[in-house]
Amino acid sequence: MRALVRLLLGCAVLSLAQSPASASSGVTVRIQNDTVNNLIVTLYDRNFSRKQPMLSGQIINGNASISVTLTANASGQGHLSWEAATVDPDMRRCGHHDNPGLNDGDTVRVHADAACPARRRK
Repeated sequence: MRALVRLLLGCAVLSLAQSPASASSGVTVRIQNDTVNNLIVTLYDRNFSRKQPMLSGQIINGNASISVTLTANASGQGHLSWEAATVDPDMRRCGHHDNPGLNDGDTVRVHADAACPARRRK
């Protein structure tokens, strides 16, 4: 009888170890700079309660990538928005986008191929 209980307990532990990650564990995505230019990138986790950068001013070299973990919503998906600008101040270009519905392992491609907004003078 003890052997049967141990066997059942062992099976239960193994089945839990192989279960998919829960929504509370987060969503890991890859941020890919899909240009040859070095970019300054700021990321916002939109599932987080406050609009606060989760990564601010991170330089990502041309064609390089980094991984980040986002807060998962009730469906287990992440929501990310990003802003990017080229490092070169003489040829400044900017970009931004909102990426809802991200799943674990997805890739978000960042770029800066638009004119930057005019800066306000104080």
